[in-house]
Amino acid sequence: MVKNNYIMYTYYVSLVRGLTGYYVKFRAPAEEIVRKHLSKYFGRMWCSVYTPDEIAELANKYTVNIINEENPICLLSDEWEY
Repeated sequence: MVKNNYIMYTYYVSLVRGLTGYYVKFRAPAEEIVRKHLSKYFGRMWCSVYTPDEIAELANKYTVNIINEENPICLLSDEWEY
């Protein structure tokens, strides 16, 4: 997917505490953008960032609940969401 000349990649973020096993889906041009957004808005409620291949591998071993599969959070930069 290309948005405003950006190639968009999919990332999944694991949540922690009572939300273990739940993941949030993101679309962004780079993982660093997702990590900056997470640091700013998710605080200590997240653990790791995964690619689609990594999340598929996890799903073979564990229960994976993606809370926004059909409506990912889309970021073009660490400051701008669409």
